[in-house]
Amino acid sequence: MLAAITVLLSVLGAYFMPYLFFITPVPLIILVYRHGMRPGILVAITSALLGGMVLSTVPTMIFLLILGLVGLAMGEALREGFSPHRIMLIGTATSVISLLLMVAVTALFLDLNVLETTFETMERSLEQALQMYERFGIEEHPLFNLDSLGEFMRLLRLALPAALLTTAIIMTFVNYWLARLILNRLGGKLPWLKPFRLWRVPWYLAWGYILGQSLLLVTQGSGNSNIWFVLGLNLQILFNYVFLLQGLAILWFFFDKANLPKLVRWIIIIFVFNPLFSTLVVWAGVLDTWFNFRKLGQDASA
Repeated sequence: MLAAITVLLSVLGAYFMPYLFFITPVPLIILVYRHGMRPGILVAITSALLGGMVLSTVPTMIFLLILGLVGLAMGEALREGFSPHRIMLIGTATSVISLLLMVAVTALFLDLNVLETTFETMERSLEQALQMYERFGIEEHPLFNLDSLGEFMRLLRLALPAALLTTAIIMTFVNYWLARLILNRLGGKLPWLKPFRLWRVPWYLAWGYILGQSLLLVTQGSGNSNIWFVLGLNLQILFNYVFLLQGLAILWFFFDKANLPKLVRWIIIIFVFNPLFSTLVVWAGVLDTWFNFRKLGQDASA
């Protein structure tokens, strides 16, 4: 049954919603947690063979085998009783490996550079959007127009490592959340991350953010091919996401303290995504690693 569910998810992902393909590890996570690694491996191979036959493509079969690695690793981590943070770490590492393997398989079997195709599609979409704005007389953004589009796409290509890692983290989080939701309904009691309002990263990660900003500042004007510029760009993007989440957690903590209605909270959150406000939220997240604005671990009522 779990093999059939995996195949169904892959079929829906192939023809209707591509993102469903990335939650195919969920049935395997459930199976390995409840019955062990050996049945998990057998079901992973069976679903890959069935998926390949149903969709009549070898790459689909290989993709399902590769994504099966994520399900096997996370399922075994849950079975061993690892902490949520360790499960996320194992899942993220396996997801990164899986994504890289899928890119390699696509290039090998389909002679297709999926990353380059994605970038080209994105560039065409942005060009069409900008042309449509121009046609309707909508004022161009001073920092983003047809002239700067090429530079923007070059930066996106350079930021690929950060994008890959971010995708792997999101993929792991969604698979873990879904598997835990289902297993708890089946009578399990699986661990979960702390409530969002209490999220706080270790203090030393703030140095990653500072290093990224410093490298971009030092290499400014040296050209985008400079390895230190590329490193700084990827660190900046990755740690911007990390500390944006921490900043939002701080906001949510004080929303709870003030007992704000949910509607008011979400209106404020929407405004936060304005670039000016989001930068302030990121800096609040960075400074919180040292100043502990919420007094977590000090105030018993937190």
